[in-house]
Amino acid sequence: MLLALLMANVVISGGGIFYFYTQWTFTLVTIYFGFGSAVSIDGCRKHCRKACGDRSNHISLDSEQGTYVPPTIDEIADVSSNQSKHCDPREAPYHPSIAGPWTYAFQIIYQICAGAVMLTDSVFWLIIFPFLMPKYRSLNFIVVCMHSINAVFLIGDTILNCMRFPLFRIAYFILWTGAFVIFQWIIHAYVNLWWPYPFLDLSSSYAPLWYLGIGVMLIPCYGIFALIVKLKDFSLSRTFRDSYRKLR
Repeated sequence: MLLALLMANVVISGGGIFYFYTQWTFTLVTIYFGFGSAVSIDGCRKHCRKACGDRSNHISLDSEQGTYVPPTIDEIADVSSNQSKHCDPREAPYHPSIAGPWTYAFQIIYQICAGAVMLTDSVFWLIIFPFLMPKYRSLNFIVVCMHSINAVFLIGDTILNCMRFPLFRIAYFILWTGAFVIFQWIIHAYVNLWWPYPFLDLSSSYAPLWYLGIGVMLIPCYGIFALIVKLKDFSLSRTFRDSYRKLR
């Protein structure tokens, strides 16, 4: 759905839409969900292959060993009681496997998307739409979706995943936003073009205040999403005490 919206926007408005930070963010969110879908499909494929391999090994082992004598009810009860005494799911240590470079890249994209989506949607609905949008322009379906559905998808994914959200990775979000600003500076240094956002115009006497304000907004945008993750972890750990485990 995200890719369809992005392609529809390109067809309607042209490639110039990538001149805006919103399209950078929406493209990154689309890449994130595409990356996640590919990882999920690969994980399911590996799990099915492992399950089929274990089942074939079990069948071949039974055929080689001959008849199988099942344990008695008393033996099963003894094993279950011993396991219940020594295996408490709340106290059992959890040792996650070591993450690879692609896993870290996936987490970094997720954390950049989190801050960038909050920034684009909040700036559009709180600043651009009420104060800076020209009178002759009106909202349409594509514009509304570009500034809302990305947040809906990402928050929904956050509720379902168990990825970490450390505060120090706000640095990647800052680098992403800084890359867009530097991109605009480089273009306007060589080409006389209009600015995609009026508050980025360096010729304005209020430019330093605008840049400072946007820079300060990065902190609450990332912090609000971190708070959403914390609330999700807290509610799930209270609701599902025995089964919910958070990667630490």
